Amino acid sequence: MFLITTSHRPSQRTRSFVKDISQILPFSTTITRGKKTIEELVLEAYRRGHRYIMIVCEKRGNPSLIRIYKVDASHPVPVPKQYASIILAGVTLSRENPDAIRTYGAEKVYVDTGRCSSDRCFRIADLLLEAYKEYHSEKADIIYRLLDKGAVTILQAVNSIGRYTGPTIRIKGIKLYD
Repeated sequence: MFLITTSHRPSQRTRSFVKDISQILPFSTTITRGKKTIEELVLEAYRRGHRYIMIVCEKRGNPSLIRIYKVDASHPVPVPKQYASIILAGVTLSRENPDAIRTYGAEKVYVDTGRCSSDRCFRIADLLLEAYKEYHSEKADIIYRLLDKGAVTILQAVNSIGRYTGPTIRIKGIKLYD
């Protein structure tokens, strides 16, 4: 689904976040960005069969923004189409959560919107449902729990037995593009 990478010259915390997020997004691949341009990332995603590119940007060494591009293969050479920007309020890495465990081989996901009350929360759910529409199931390996808490939406992933897996992401804004 996702080809996940960072902005140029990421901090160790951002690299750890990318590694954590790749474990809760089934069928995703992480790559080292290096000097690759977005056009080169699109070609890499197309070669690997990914539909989306996720670029994690940082501010002062911490993940602060996630840019998501859709791979538009309708052109002779695949081109990037900006799909969404997610503004982060903060993250808690899995290594910082003593209750977090790793989940391997996840194939089915479920998006739990029972505690959503804001448009931001439902837009995040729509983004996840769009990306994983053919893998969405009540009997999921990973459940994305979304809950509104004041001015932020919290995204947590739990495995099928209810144990936390991956990072906890606090989101303060999301912008979807056409």
